[in-house]
Amino acid sequence: MRVLVAAAGLSVLPAVALAGPDWVERGDAGSTLRSAQVTAGLGTIRSIIGTLSPADRGQGDLEDLYIIRIAEPATFSFSISSADFSPSLYLFNISLAGEAFGLLGKVGDGAGSFAMGGVATDGTGAQVTQPGLYMLCVTYSGNAPRSRTGNIFNFANEGETSGADGAGGINPLEQWVPGSPFVGGSYDIDMTGVEFADIPSPGSAALVCGAGVLLLRRRRES
Repeated sequence: MRVLVAAAGLSVLPAVALAGPDWVERGDAGSTLRSAQVTAGLGTIRSIIGTLSPADRGQGDLEDLYIIRIAEPATFSFSISSADFSPSLYLFNISLAGEAFGLLGKVGDGAGSFAMGGVATDGTGAQVTQPGLYMLCVTYSGNAPRSRTGNIFNFANEGETSGADGAGGINPLEQWVPGSPFVGGSYDIDMTGVEFADIPSPGSAALVCGAGVLLLRRRRES
């Protein structure tokens, strides 16, 4: 196996923000492993809520990356219950060298909702086999992850969950290749079998629970 999912990957990542069982994006979740938002809390994550907004960073917030922990490889799933745009999801392995390798991807078909499990449907045999830390990306359907040798994923059929079978699939993520037009908006990713990547210290546990409830209430009422 070319990569190893391990807690060591957290050492290269920025400081975490704390939330409750629903993770609400804090500021802008970044576009690389080093700028990805590390989820921190207690137990399982029910959902991740955020926004792709052209106003962020001055040039458009084209992708949001999150570090999560998959606890149940055989049964976990992601489901975009709502989005103001046609979304795509990508899941990456995290290596000890601080690199992200493509594992699974699914491109939206124009609708604001779809689901992705832990097994590719394109015949590549790609799947999540081990519990551990992974990087999840949500972006719009015209945006593609790319390594130094080309696009990481090749989507031959509409609606497929693809393994990293593109020309750049054997190399780590280096950049994103955005198409146009960029259409952003809010999104809500429901998930099962997923836990927070980082557990806060005992002294901050109460703050985690309280902040999560407050943030979720404000977000859903806005």
